[in-house]
Amino acid sequence: MTASSAFTRDPRFVLSWGTARGASFPDRVAAARQAGYDGIGLGIPYYRALLADGWKDRDLAAVLAEWDVRINEVEVLYGFHGASGPAGVPGRPGLVYADPEVERIAFHLADTFGVPFAQTVGTFDDRPIGPEVAEAFGSLCDRAAAHGLRVALEFVSYSSIPDLATGLAVVTEANRDNGGLCIDSWHFFRGKPDLELLRTVPAERVFMVQFNDGPVPPVDPDRMADAIHHRALPGEGDLDLRSFVTALDRPGVEAPLSIEIYSDELWRRPTPDTARRAAEATRAVLASAARTF
Repeated sequence: MTASSAFTRDPRFVLSWGTARGASFPDRVAAARQAGYDGIGLGIPYYRALLADGWKDRDLAAVLAEWDVRINEVEVLYGFHGASGPAGVPGRPGLVYADPEVERIAFHLADTFGVPFAQTVGTFDDRPIGPEVAEAFGSLCDRAAAHGLRVALEFVSYSSIPDLATGLAVVTEANRDNGGLCIDSWHFFRGKPDLELLRTVPAERVFMVQFNDGPVPPVDPDRMADAIHHRALPGEGDLDLRSFVTALDRPGVEAPLSIEIYSDELWRRPTPDTARRAAEATRAVLASAARTF
């Protein structure tokens, strides 16, 4: 393995929806292009809000075309293996597991904008993971395949699929060509980090990589609140991002880097500044990791 592999040599940046959470759609797209991103992420509730405000798909497409930016990912299909209905998660009113309408919108976005990835997560509890979970993931992948959509399963440290080992087991057992992993640096280090396992994940199963930093130990004992308020720019926290990058920087790993920094401090800044600082910080960590080979 050398520093010349594509993951660090020619990274493709995606401005995650969460990094510029309060931005208008035109500002988000313009800031992404001006800071060197190839694409943006789109939250499905945000898309619904745009439609409610009078936006049409053709209007969104015009903005994307003007700046030569694509929608690279849509999120999130929550609780894909749970019973369809209200999740009942404290602090997340309105959250629905296995929501057929959210799934329909994800497929519509793939059909309309050519979105390549949809992100899914498990349920926000510690229920056992049995064969039915891989079956449910496989069924989701089968439905998505009709729309040319790949499904990236994100292990979330406070969910039923809390770590890389569990997520990889589900994806492996489901064994769908369009089923893979979303590997988020935050949840990797908060959920039984195993760098040796990360180095051996089949390259073709690494669909998305979400990149961010943060403090150790957590700021907030509520792990969900900590994850959506206290992340940091890459290189400004305590996570071992260089080891994370070097474990992924190998032949065949071609996943885009979705820069996802849920940070109250960043949300108060102008969107162009946030996008630029996030991209610059990520490039610095990639360069630092490349020098360790």
